[in-house]
Amino acid sequence: MRPAAGVKPPDANTLRVLIATDTHLGAHERDPIRKDDAFLAFEEIFDHARKQLCDCVFLAGDVFDVNKPSRETLVRCMDALREATRGNKGIEIEVLSDGKENFPSRGMANYEDPNCNVSLPVFSIHGNHDDPAGEANLSAMDVLASAGLVNYFGKHALGGGGAGRVDLKPVLLRKGQTKVALYGLGYIRDNRLHQMFSVKGCVRWHRPAETEDCSSSSWFNVMLIHQNRAAHSKNAISDRYLPSWLDYVVWGHEHECLVEPTESAQGFHVSQPGSSVVTSLIEGEAKEKKICVLEVRSDPENPNSAPFWRTTPITLRTTRPFEFEQMTLANTPELEGADAQGVATYLENRVNAMIVRAGRKHRERHAKNGRDDVDMLDRLNLPLIRLRVDYSGGFSTINPQRFGQKFVGKVANPHDVLLFHKSQKKQRRDGVDVDEDMIDEEAAALEEEDALADGMLENQRRIDRLVREHLSTSDGLQLLTPNDLSAALDDFVNRDEKAAISKLCQTRLKAVQTSVNADDQENTDDVDRLTSKIYEAVKVQL
Repeated sequence: MRPAAGVKPPDANTLRVLIATDTHLGAHERDPIRKDDAFLAFEEIFDHARKQLCDCVFLAGDVFDVNKPSRETLVRCMDALREATRGNKGIEIEVLSDGKENFPSRGMANYEDPNCNVSLPVFSIHGNHDDPAGEANLSAMDVLASAGLVNYFGKHALGGGGAGRVDLKPVLLRKGQTKVALYGLGYIRDNRLHQMFSVKGCVRWHRPAETEDCSSSSWFNVMLIHQNRAAHSKNAISDRYLPSWLDYVVWGHEHECLVEPTESAQGFHVSQPGSSVVTSLIEGEAKEKKICVLEVRSDPENPNSAPFWRTTPITLRTTRPFEFEQMTLANTPELEGADAQGVATYLENRVNAMIVRAGRKHRERHAKNGRDDVDMLDRLNLPLIRLRVDYSGGFSTINPQRFGQKFVGKVANPHDVLLFHKSQKKQRRDGVDVDEDMIDEEAAALEEEDALADGMLENQRRIDRLVREHLSTSDGLQLLTPNDLSAALDDFVNRDEKAAISKLCQTRLKAVQTSVNADDQENTDDVDRLTSKIYEAVKVQL
């Protein structure tokens, strides 16, 4: 493939990387209209990588949409990666770190394998949708790694007792005089990782060794992480947990595109590329989808000083147009609660206006790329429309499915164009009623619509609620914590891990037995003393 106009190959000391995240291959694969959306964006990402003459690609998790992708999705992904990454182009990147530690499934980077003809290396971590599970702790990412298609890293066995412990050892890359330390932290359940970051010594960072010829400041430190970042999750991972010596953090999991690097309070820059495909019909996903190219170059006059770097955002052209609006019927003077037909007509006109606007934006996006023949009635160009309607104040709802029938052939999601909700009131301590949606409208939208769009998330919330309702009392769980049991049930339901609950019980029981035996190897005949020790050990585990 020819490079894009005006793009020159990077020089011998410039590392050029394409960065993307949350490609969610297999999303909506049973939807006859949207089934190809994720793969079209995925293929475009690698088209850009080749046109921009990138040295490699970084992916920050959720390559797949589900933990066990269908055979069709897995084969299609492998075919796309083989087409995009194989070739005779020479690789100018050298791996300086121990491949057996960085890439345990293969023991080396795929392009170092003489049996793999790789021209574009891909370095990827896993996300919450494609995280490892089961007795062997494997995922679909391990399949891609074993096939030599990606360099899968950032999978950590949580050693140690209590919260667990992870050792973050970087993949050390060098091109010419430019050195990059690439850290990866694949998804770990938020509450557990939050606890690990809160306990000193549970997360250990390893930095490149300081030598006379190579100072630590000459390394450009990049981290790929896939965790909740936004404040709508109580266990969201804060920037403050990450060390200040990092230079550039690529944050996966959050789907809102905030790809332009922003400086954190810690001093490093954070880029949140967002998803490359619309998976949930929420406001954050209605933003233009983008990826970026990161360029890092050592200082030619002082190679031991901090490298220079810059990023260039790239807009994805193949993403389906998406328009999102929210409105309150009570704030529309021309509507009356008793006039159901008037409300339906008003909403229909509002949706038609959104369709027109989506078509105009989509044509403008393609016009920048030299195309002026976009057919908005083509299956691949039908827009996604979501109108979130607050019907509090005496209004009634209308049937969303019946309403959507009017837009079949005009939109990609006729069955869920409308989403009705009521503003909830909550009482403050000072006795003043306030509109909950006014306090955190975005959080409410995320909670409600993520659950609707993501069956796995909906299952997990139901599991959490049932465990806490029935097993969180003093007579409930005595050896396991609610978080432990919720996580095991999540593995059992969403990841088809049949032994998850028994494995959890055995692990906890063994930990208690080890603790008791270590503390009291004498007086084993003293039943009361042993009982007391068991209660103390269980309390520590909880």
